[in-house]
Amino acid sequence: MAQALAVKNPVDLVRTQLHDVEALLEEATESQIEAIQEAARYVLGAGGKRVRPQLVLLATLAAGGSLERALPLAAACELVHTATLVHDDIVDDSDSRRGRMAVQFHIGNSASVLMGDYLVIRSFRLVARDSSRELWNLMVDTISTMCEGEVLQIQVKRDTEVTVEVYEVIIECKTAILLRACARIGGLLGEAGPATVDALTEFGYGVGMAFQIQDDILDFIGDEETLGKPVGGDLREGKVTLPVIYALQDAAPEDREELLRIYGKASPLTSEEIRRATQIIEIAGGFDRAHDHAQSYITRAKRELERVAPGEARDALFTLANQIVDRRS
Repeated sequence: MAQALAVKNPVDLVRTQLHDVEALLEEATESQIEAIQEAARYVLGAGGKRVRPQLVLLATLAAGGSLERALPLAAACELVHTATLVHDDIVDDSDSRRGRMAVQFHIGNSASVLMGDYLVIRSFRLVARDSSRELWNLMVDTISTMCEGEVLQIQVKRDTEVTVEVYEVIIECKTAILLRACARIGGLLGEAGPATVDALTEFGYGVGMAFQIQDDILDFIGDEETLGKPVGGDLREGKVTLPVIYALQDAAPEDREELLRIYGKASPLTSEEIRRATQIIEIAGGFDRAHDHAQSYITRAKRELERVAPGEARDALFTLANQIVDRRS
């Protein structure tokens, strides 16, 4: 398998364009309603790695497309992602995001729901700048699938019998489908042909699956300051993620029963219960198995890149894939 050599930081290839994306995000969220504009700028100003715009831009480069044409689409993907974060925080009753108070604590739950909707609609305005019906349909189908994933996750909350297969459907819908769309958009903007488009699409999917699995691992064992949110959030919210599924399969009987009791507790969990659940998952090998699972998706994703023409953009995508599975925040 080919390896990335020339690009240590994928952002270096598209740094100027990422600044242009930020300008488009600011322009897209201008509103005569001051509360909407302030809330939009607040959630977008929380930072983040802008992985989705990076992916659109790097895939566009790899396919030989126009970065100028890609800019509104890259910004649209970031708006959709940000909207899902707003809605997630409301559904999960989260109090922080990226080290700052969640937006619903500023404007309330009702206004925050509408704020998320507003961001999605503004993303459509950006997509509509391009004349391609295929790109429009891709974005509509992607957002629809993401909504389905959120509903499914709510339905299986606290279901400790959820399978790896159901978990994968959830994270595919919630996370991988958007990263898949980002990479596919880049491919469609290029002139490299259907094989390259398909390779980039599958690359984006694999990266997206690995990204969410790693996120679910970090929710237990990440550094709170680096993550920008308290660890154990998924456990508090009753989400049964891949490390937990594997731990329930492999833990000693008494540890398994204790983990089940923690998940079944109706009252808020204590810090000690979260620490103990994390310890049980660690001892049972849940984090290691989940990381191996994420790594398998990255390996498949990088294999797809072998069908993409060599160059700095392809090397940057290799590096981005490695960063995602090795990240700590």
